[in-house]
Amino acid sequence: MIVFRLRSDVTALRRNSALGLSLLALLYAATSASAQRVALPPDSVAAEFQTAIRVSAWRAAARRMHPEALRRIHRRIEQFIEVDTTGQTLEAIFGSISEAEFWALSSSEVFVRVMEAISRDIPGLLHFLVIQEIEMLGTVEEPPELAHVVYRSTLRLSGAEPEIRVMTLKRSDEGWRVLASQELDVIREAARGFLLREEPPPPNPAPSP
Repeated sequence: MIVFRLRSDVTALRRNSALGLSLLALLYAATSASAQRVALPPDSVAAEFQTAIRVSAWRAAARRMHPEALRRIHRRIEQFIEVDTTGQTLEAIFGSISEAEFWALSSSEVFVRVMEAISRDIPGLLHFLVIQEIEMLGTVEEPPELAHVVYRSTLRLSGAEPEIRVMTLKRSDEGWRVLASQELDVIREAARGFLLREEPPPPNPAPSP
């Protein structure tokens, strides 16, 4: 019987928790991929982006960012890599990869690697992303390709007051994606602070004759 077979399968999964978790992960991935094919409204994308950065799920955050926003951060990293002849910046963020491998990385992958490095080495740079509560208030569309989501956020900091913010989204091939927000401003400044910390000191001046 189908019911008996179903119960047997459930019992087997319970006996092998690792297999059960793997199957759940595959089911989640399939469901998520299916959901991505449905064009979500701007406020839903904004909420998903907020959730992703709140739990430091940087790949999920990158998937909800507009390519233009990702390219801005990518270009900032490229500028530091270009002027750093020591390779310290490259190694601090990306580990033991060559410059050729770096130049082959996508903007999304560069964003993820940078955010992982900041979260690991200087998490204090991201403390303004620690949001405890978010309330979506409404969306103002600016045809043909922009939408502005208004929301109220409260930081998880002592004495923090609710703040009204605006997140701008832009249409892309995958639907609405985050183009600009105060959270992205914090991320760009955090990346700048991290890169300045990793910037090699100037060479010692030549001794006077």
